Amino acid sequence: MNVSHPSRHLIFSGRYALILAALALLTGCNNSPYSVSQQNKKVLYLTLAQDVNTLDPSIAYDVDSESLTELIYSSYFRYDHLKQNPFQLDLSLGAQMPVVKPVTYLSTQPNGTKKEVNGQLWTFRVRPGLHFQNDPCFPGGRGREILGSDFLFTFRRMADPAIPCPIVSYFDQKIEGMAAYEAYNRKRIAHHQKTDYSYPIAGLQLVPGHPHMFRILLNQPYPQLRYLMAMTLTAPLPSEAIQKYGAKIATHPVGCGQFILKTYVPRGRYVLVKNPNRPYLTYPSTGMPGDRKAGLLQDAGRQLPLVDEVQFNIIPEGTTVWNEFLQGYLDITGVSQNNFQQAMPRPDVISPDLKARGVKLRKVVSLDINYYIFNMDDPVVGGYSQRARLLRQAVSMAVNSKEEIDLETLGLGMQAQWLTPPGIFGFNPNYVNPYRQFNLQKAKALLAEAGYPKGIDPSTGKPLVIYYDNSAVNAQGRQALAITQREIDSLGINLVSRSWRNAEFQDRINGGRFQFTSWGWVADYPDSENFAFLLYSRNKRPGPNVSNYSNPLYDAVFRKMRSLNDTPQRAALIQQLTDISAPDCPLIYTSHSEAYGLVQPWLLNYKPNPIALDGPDYLNINMQMRTHLRKSWNQPQIWPIVLIFGGIFLSALPAIGVVRKRSRRHLRRDHTGAAQ
Repeated sequence: MNVSHPSRHLIFSGRYALILAALALLTGCNNSPYSVSQQNKKVLYLTLAQDVNTLDPSIAYDVDSESLTELIYSSYFRYDHLKQNPFQLDLSLGAQMPVVKPVTYLSTQPNGTKKEVNGQLWTFRVRPGLHFQNDPCFPGGRGREILGSDFLFTFRRMADPAIPCPIVSYFDQKIEGMAAYEAYNRKRIAHHQKTDYSYPIAGLQLVPGHPHMFRILLNQPYPQLRYLMAMTLTAPLPSEAIQKYGAKIATHPVGCGQFILKTYVPRGRYVLVKNPNRPYLTYPSTGMPGDRKAGLLQDAGRQLPLVDEVQFNIIPEGTTVWNEFLQGYLDITGVSQNNFQQAMPRPDVISPDLKARGVKLRKVVSLDINYYIFNMDDPVVGGYSQRARLLRQAVSMAVNSKEEIDLETLGLGMQAQWLTPPGIFGFNPNYVNPYRQFNLQKAKALLAEAGYPKGIDPSTGKPLVIYYDNSAVNAQGRQALAITQREIDSLGINLVSRSWRNAEFQDRINGGRFQFTSWGWVADYPDSENFAFLLYSRNKRPGPNVSNYSNPLYDAVFRKMRSLNDTPQRAALIQQLTDISAPDCPLIYTSHSEAYGLVQPWLLNYKPNPIALDGPDYLNINMQMRTHLRKSWNQPQIWPIVLIFGGIFLSALPAIGVVRKRSRRHLRRDHTGAAQ
């Protein structure tokens, strides 16, 4: 009979297992964070530092949120991807350019009287045959046709007092009857009643017999309306989606853009896929001089989008973002403190290693303004007394914009003197703001004049405390926070930081629960009004006037300026706005941004637009190149596996020898010959 030796089988089966495991590691080593199915599709990989604030198109107004909503929703207009000097509006959902006519009509005033008004009537026509995305909110789950009434519903929801729409102030004093609609529904909400969307707004008009048309009646000339009709905040919104999802529309968007939201994993990722019902749009066939040579017209005439999916991975730490870019698992990244030394030996020059990889360096100039904000409603730093004004001036002169640009953005950026950035009509390159010149000695003198000698609050005998609300939750944010604290602490003031995650930070700012904070504004549209209105009193929170600054003289000049086209008269009014607001110091203007971007060699059609955030609609990927380069950049390291396997094998040799010796022993037998 055969006699088994369990220990021997155990050792040899273990050897086979080790060999199989090693072979698996050697042949299948793959550090890709994506599934095999994703690797075979055209997926554009981008990053966010944290979850976006909201995907509700009536509320989304920060860059991160709009990076998604501009892909999910579509507006009447969109900006041309290539023509950016000057910027050009193209039709998106629109069938024709709006017809604008001056009109004179009788307007009903709040006291019931009639007043003759010289206004404008804008007539819009939507392309027939366009549909919302498929969604359970529609009968049978099939997206229905987009009509003119869907645009008007958007405006009614925008004016709903229960919805913190950030641009309602752009419209409620211009669209005939919208202010009355707001007032009526504010009373209803105060009595715990729902908003009545059926309350008439005379300025929002359907055209009988033409379901794809709608009109907007303005009580004043407002040429900027064409730009506002390119924002997702004015994109058509189906009432069925609001009825079904309510506030959950913030994470369950129902749009009509080029993409739909397929997956949302909190603190993980957003995955957008092609919308089967998307409007038919094509890549532009003409561009600016040099675009063809730069390879930006090779997809001319092709239907958008050119990728299958867009995945936004939420990665808080810059080091992780950089490593994934180097491995080829991100298609675009920025240059920051985390990677500057590796990316660029000097400004405007990419490192030899990245250049050898084919990575492209792009300098992006933004139409924006970065600034600190004083809450003008705060009893300490706010108000219009001489004491408060001097305090704000002192803090302003202690903030060193040049140092902040050098330390936080690697020297990229331009020191700001007021709101309007270069590239926008009304920017004055020769203007010097007397309260934005870094002068610590002068700042301390102003502080003493305000009644806080050496930063001491006379009511307590201790350093004056100013609370600084911020969203500095990552390493780069904490570095910026340290710079701000050092600047203001140099006055003897105790700047106390209160850091919040993005959603809570936004809520605190919108609710006015802050004393001092930092902020930024990126142009919604390329017009000086879009910056000057940051101090217009009718744009108070939750509108863009976050400081709640209010100056009747400023307001009067602003209203004159916004109704004019770009003329010398308009430029003079913009300078007048600058001179009026500068001594009040509601804001501390720091910089207009510039940034470097790194683009993988396989990414095509990359031309950043400082106004629009719909770039992924136009991007394309050379899949063969991406697959090849990813593989070459991520070769498995075999020697550690061989070393480990060899060590395990050698350690097993003594045990194998023992088993072999045992296997050679003869069986003892008794005198009958039976085995014992």
